[in-house]
Amino acid sequence: MSRPIFLHEFIDIVGLGAWPYMEHTVEAEGDEKVGLQLLGTWYTVGCTGRWSQVVNIWESPGGWPAWRDSIDRLGLKRRANQKLTGWWNEALNYRTGGFDRQLAGLPGGPTIESLRADDVRGTTFVHELTEVRPGAALDYLEAMREEWIPVAREYGLEPVGLYEVLMSDTEVVTVWASDIDSIVRLGRTYDAARGLDAEVPGDERVVSWRRRAREFTTRWREELMVPCPGTVCCPSEGEG
Repeated sequence: MSRPIFLHEFIDIVGLGAWPYMEHTVEAEGDEKVGLQLLGTWYTVGCTGRWSQVVNIWESPGGWPAWRDSIDRLGLKRRANQKLTGWWNEALNYRTGGFDRQLAGLPGGPTIESLRADDVRGTTFVHELTEVRPGAALDYLEAMREEWIPVAREYGLEPVGLYEVLMSDTEVVTVWASDIDSIVRLGRTYDAARGLDAEVPGDERVVSWRRRAREFTTRWREELMVPCPGTVCCPSEGEG
């Protein structure tokens, strides 16, 4: 079995259309999904990134063969898929365009199946876009899995996606399920380890990982996202 392939989407939202667009995405079914399974749809917290913006991640669980079929159905056969056309026309009420990436998961990394089995949930997600030295994507992700994920879990961050960006040799996407208190705690710990916050204890492991990451990366940025109810990693109503 080939490794799972994913579709990563930035969606430019019209006005206050983030919630109705996400709900419309969750409701997609059958031919509207062209063989893809929705892992998550989130809106970007505006004070941490672009607004108004929604991020979608879809999984092609059958790997490359299933991805091939999805792309085929979005090509010359697209006009025959009237259900997808109807879904897109409705989506135009909420969006103006976007930018997509094709991703491949790190072997053994999270998938929809594993996230459900492990009951991974979060109310606030960290979305990382990282540029790496050409060809260093998998090396960086392996180092992250071995050296950073155990520490991140101690601070309440659980990996949702560890992705090499395909059709590029300089990009990595990672997604983490968490909550705002855990994210703030990690940020303050990083400050404390650098002598910038005397009210909380520092953790040199956090600073060490940042140094280690620079052996592979050239730049990175993070933004926070809020999940849509009904998606894989969003707590049920009343939880969280």
